[in-house]
Amino acid sequence: MPNNLDTPTALVIDTETDQGRDPRPIQVATIEVSTGHEWMSYFNSGRSISPFVTKIHGITDADVAGLEAFDLARFELGDYLIGHNVRFDWGVIGRPKVKLICTVRLARAAFPEWHRYSQSKCIEQLVGKEQAAYMTAAAHDALGDARMCYLLYKACCERLNFDPTDFATAHRISNSAKPVKKMPFGKYKGQSIDQLPMPYVKWMLANIPNLTPSLYSALQQRVTNESEPSK
Repeated sequence: MPNNLDTPTALVIDTETDQGRDPRPIQVATIEVSTGHEWMSYFNSGRSISPFVTKIHGITDADVAGLEAFDLARFELGDYLIGHNVRFDWGVIGRPKVKLICTVRLARAAFPEWHRYSQSKCIEQLVGKEQAAYMTAAAHDALGDARMCYLLYKACCERLNFDPTDFATAHRISNSAKPVKKMPFGKYKGQSIDQLPMPYVKWMLANIPNLTPSLYSALQQRVTNESEPSK
């Protein structure tokens, strides 16, 4: 659970999963921002690992045979979770009650001159192709990805001129954007966000990780408005 001390804490997180649909964690890695302490462990989801995702992260059923399943109740959380498309990892571990800081949206605010915001492209634009190649060699390993995310997070904080432990500022920036009013792409392109079918809104929030901050804010606002009781 989040700590009860006056000083807030944050974990950079990355996960690898067993399947593409209804993903469950088979590897979880974290880095404590204030101390740099790293943690990583493997888990058995209770299901066979999809051959498709094994091709991505290289983890097989044999690698996790006999291990325990991930248990959120035994997972030591911080007050904040930081990740690249953090809502995905947050959902994979069970949607705990913590504040989320997304380095995709933070990077968009810190480095608007960049053209792509996948984690590998962010690192490449940050440190150059040659150095990034060494770092991305460990990509799709949870700890390797968490390390890249940690580097990106600190670079964003430096560019935006606030301390990496100022999690409230990071949270505000990564979750603030003027919402768009109309859907900018897809089968509902040009339609008012307020008129989109709610299942479609929720599907986008759950399945499209690289939404722009302005569209993400609009969709989140739509969900919030829908859930509020009418006066």
